[in-house]
Amino acid sequence: MELLGVDLSLTLTLLAGFLALVYIYGKWRFRLMKDAGIPGPEPDVYLGDFRHVIRDGIDLNNKMGKQYGDVFGTWLGGIPIVNVFDVDIIKEVLIKDFKNFTDRLVFELDDFPFSTNLFNSRGETWRRLRNIISPTFSGVKLRRMCEGLNTCAGKLTENFAGAAEKGEIVVVEDYFGAFTMDSIANTAFGIDTDSQNDFENNFITEVKKLFDKNIIGNPVLFLILLFPSLQPLVTKLGFSTIPRSAKTFFENCVKEMIKQRREEPDADRQRRGDFLQLLLNAENDVTQDGNSDQSHKRMSIDEVVGQAFVFFLAGYGTTANTLQYLAHVLATHPDIQQKLSEEIDSVLGDKDPDYDSIHELVYMDLVVTETLRLYPIVPDITRYVSETTTIKGWTFPKGVYIDIPVVKLHRNPDIYPEPLKFKPERWEKKSEINPMYYLPFGHGPRHCVGMRLALVEIKVALAHLLKKLHFVRLADTPDVLTEFKILDVFVPKKPIQLKVKFR
Repeated sequence: MELLGVDLSLTLTLLAGFLALVYIYGKWRFRLMKDAGIPGPEPDVYLGDFRHVIRDGIDLNNKMGKQYGDVFGTWLGGIPIVNVFDVDIIKEVLIKDFKNFTDRLVFELDDFPFSTNLFNSRGETWRRLRNIISPTFSGVKLRRMCEGLNTCAGKLTENFAGAAEKGEIVVVEDYFGAFTMDSIANTAFGIDTDSQNDFENNFITEVKKLFDKNIIGNPVLFLILLFPSLQPLVTKLGFSTIPRSAKTFFENCVKEMIKQRREEPDADRQRRGDFLQLLLNAENDVTQDGNSDQSHKRMSIDEVVGQAFVFFLAGYGTTANTLQYLAHVLATHPDIQQKLSEEIDSVLGDKDPDYDSIHELVYMDLVVTETLRLYPIVPDITRYVSETTTIKGWTFPKGVYIDIPVVKLHRNPDIYPEPLKFKPERWEKKSEINPMYYLPFGHGPRHCVGMRLALVEIKVALAHLLKKLHFVRLADTPDVLTEFKILDVFVPKKPIQLKVKFR
């Protein structure tokens, strides 16, 4: 039979043959974890366990854990995932046996030079970059950053105060997103993005494109998820995980900043101690220092661009989301908000917070810690198994990924009674809680390198805000947020809207 000159019988035969091959391949590849003795649901041949992920969201781990125990396998499309709830195994993966679990699950397409960043890097490259970047977050550097953070937090307070005067309902994400963008630009790159005067600033607009990405809605990423072996081909075809406009915008911005730094007098560059200057100093090593013994300190110009990009990305999203969750819990717990305000008055008085004084805000630390427990920004941690490893009788075959369910660990009722209740006082005996049950920044050698800066930034912002203002819930504000987007970070499905009032 022919249609428009095409032999339909041949076409259908070829299609049927192709689908049969995919079916056979799918059945074969799903043998990996069964052969290793790891239990789990029977995956769909083409989608793996994707249907369960879409249907259950963050409840998936709870349902699967009840059925299969503390170690079970699932397939994220064609990617083998071993879900681990056992904290003894988690400690081995993140700390004790780290050498076999150094790398994360990332999708790398035609993203160069941004793909050179610390988050994406692997093995020895990751170790070299980590050693170069870590000094940025020393106590000395953070003390110097507080002045810029106070300036940005002052503007944040002015903006919220303006909304309070008008009695407006505010989308808190907009205010905190602009604040964190300005903060990271100021402290890390020495530039003024002025995002808080313009929520539609190009920096904000382009970064939001990156956070709005969704694997399910991106046909290329979804195809790679189903068939990971296609990734090299898709990369050669020029597909990227980063929207083209965002890629062009950030590459041009970073290269312009680098150009300006290189044109500065040496004395001015020496006085700078921010993130970008540290990276450029390392880049200078690779271009000027012929001593091979210094190779661990070196960074290429493309790597400088990659680190700068991910610093903007991480500095914007994670801190902004934590602050909006804090606003929600304070609005829904006015007694806690009042107690925190009184501590800020007592410790700081009329002074701006600095690196030393924020460490005296003991109750604030409990509030922030509890917020990150209830709403961890990164919902799970992944680690690639580079060598087949046996832990507590379980064999984790090379090529699978370990998934550590942060949300489930943080809401374990045996560790945190009434886990959905916001109770800062549970952290008064922090030493009694196994640290593997609290992983908002990860743990071990690959924990979040920007953790200290993020916490300083959050506390400086809170100190400024609560000196003058309080967050107020709306009639329909839920006590606990329960609906979240399926993204790389833990983002509420609906924007958090609140009112603000003067104290």
